[in-house]
Amino acid sequence: MLRLSTTLSLLSLASLSPHHPRRLVRLRALAPAASSSPSARSLCLLEWGKVCRAVASFAGTAHGREATEKQLWGVEDVSYERSRRLLQETEAAVRLLGTSGGSFDFSGLDTVTVEAAIQCVSGGSVIKGQEAMAVVSLMLFVESLQVTIRAAMRQDEESHNLLMPLTETILEAVVNKSLVKSIQDIIDDDGSVKDTASPELRRYREQVQSLESRLCQLMDRLIRNSDSEASLSEVSIVNGRCCIKVTGDKSLSFDGLLLSSGSDAGSMIEPIVAVPLNDELQGARALVARAELDALSKLTDKILLELDNIQILLQETITLDKVTARAKYSIAYDGTLPDLYLPKFEHETVNTATDWPVSATSSAQLPKKPWKVFIPNAFHPLLLQQHQENLRRIKKDVASATAEIRRRRIYGQDIAEEDQLASDLDSMKNRVSKLERNHPIPVDFMIGEETTVLVITGPNTGGKTISLKTVGLASLMAKIGLYILASEPVKIPWFDAVYADIGDEQSLTQSLSTFSGHLKQIGAIRAQSTSQSLVLLDEVGAGTNPLEGAALGMSLLESFAEAGSFLTLATTHHGELKTLKYSNDSFENACVEFDEENLKPTFRILWGIPGRSNAINIAERLGLPLDIIESARHLLGTAGAEINALIMDMEKFKQEYDEQLQQAQHYLMFIRPVRISISSI
Repeated sequence: MLRLSTTLSLLSLASLSPHHPRRLVRLRALAPAASSSPSARSLCLLEWGKVCRAVASFAGTAHGREATEKQLWGVEDVSYERSRRLLQETEAAVRLLGTSGGSFDFSGLDTVTVEAAIQCVSGGSVIKGQEAMAVVSLMLFVESLQVTIRAAMRQDEESHNLLMPLTETILEAVVNKSLVKSIQDIIDDDGSVKDTASPELRRYREQVQSLESRLCQLMDRLIRNSDSEASLSEVSIVNGRCCIKVTGDKSLSFDGLLLSSGSDAGSMIEPIVAVPLNDELQGARALVARAELDALSKLTDKILLELDNIQILLQETITLDKVTARAKYSIAYDGTLPDLYLPKFEHETVNTATDWPVSATSSAQLPKKPWKVFIPNAFHPLLLQQHQENLRRIKKDVASATAEIRRRRIYGQDIAEEDQLASDLDSMKNRVSKLERNHPIPVDFMIGEETTVLVITGPNTGGKTISLKTVGLASLMAKIGLYILASEPVKIPWFDAVYADIGDEQSLTQSLSTFSGHLKQIGAIRAQSTSQSLVLLDEVGAGTNPLEGAALGMSLLESFAEAGSFLTLATTHHGELKTLKYSNDSFENACVEFDEENLKPTFRILWGIPGRSNAINIAERLGLPLDIIESARHLLGTAGAEINALIMDMEKFKQEYDEQLQQAQHYLMFIRPVRISISSI
């Protein structure tokens, strides 16, 4: 009855848990197909799956990686309250990692083997030695984990309150030390059954050793006493029976049974005098196997009594591994705990006030302005990941090349090859320096409370699309409990969904052009977005007649501003869309900065400034004939030139303001200590 009830419990657990082995194959199906809902398609356009895999790689166990990726793919279904709990869990795990370090390394756990042990025992089978030792490793790890967590919680009351919700269940879990000792008394570290498991097992193994020794002596004597011209090369084992390998074709000095033969491999002969000993050895080995099975069977009964508790330990360990993966990812990329708030609508006016507690580790404060989004120095997570991986790979190559040169010098090997290695090493060091200089450029997102639609303009390859993806991924990361890869402080709203229309949406299967594909996606987004949604539109109104595209783009953005989203970010080349700010207070302009001296974008965003055209100036710097340049300026008209000049002045004033602000902040850092010292006097 006990085994039956435990089996039913396990089946129930497997049906609810994502950690069942048969569910491993189904994990990729969690990623939404490109033809599914607008929100699911948006996740694919933002490359959310790559972020999921990157975070999951920080989990130490196979089940932890699977559970992490599955949880991240479920970002669409996470409520605001759940998002807050996830962020609190991640913050607690970051605190634990800071105090314990290596104690939270789950990579030594074999959760797959533990689960196999649970299934084996619950199904009425006898547990294997390696499965039993995997259970021991789990129980000892949990015991060590409990000690580490309790030590961290005793540091101060804040740590206790922060860690308790995350670790309460695993702290209450019971580790049966008696069962651990029973397994260790019977099973060796390599999973084999110990001689001390039972007196019978020891006796039978000694009998096997004695018979094997006698057989070896007999075979050795037969080989040495053989006076035939046959080549008796060695003693071999065939199907567990001791025999002699013969490669010649002459007669033997002893009678034997032919077990196998081959022209190249020779013949395997079992001497007649060895048959009784071989038979006895086979019987002794059977007795050993039976004694080992008896010992494992008794051990299985003991594990069965603790099976429910072992299941709890496994599930809680996987859960903690999953949370720790989020924390390790956030630490590895120097993330910031976001101030995630739920907008409150009062009398049709949005209130972005939040009661979310500021992290104790953060001393940064938001500038005194009602911000809807405030993310300074935000990095695109995939670009930052790629940069760090490339840098890590090249540094590893440098270390290997340095070690090889040192080895060659020690052993005095070819100098010419050493010179080539030294040249390669210098080249790799230059690549390291270049990569360190070409660090991904962060983007500032500082959107005022009154803004509903932000229009970003600027040249191609200037970073507009990357900026859209960065804020979209940051919103998803905060919602699912990840730190945002930005500087402190970070304030961001909770979005019920993130919708994106980015890139080429041409559909050959549905005979849709690029323009039609975009319209279909935007139409679906407009139908499903709410006043709590984030909408990202790349090159809105593009792909058709410029006048019609601009008119359609203006109408779409006004629709989203009125009731289609909590925040819409749109990039465009249509100058008409920049004018919406001057007729609607819900709109704001921004542009990507362009370095006219070097004719390349700086990838910085200038807020509150509409983008200006650089095409004619670029053409002039590239050496296009002057008459063509002047004709183009004439066709553009004086009004367009005056607008560009005005925008240029605004950009200049903005740059001067930023420089003066940085200087003021720098001076404040030195003034504050002086004030403290004077007041103390």
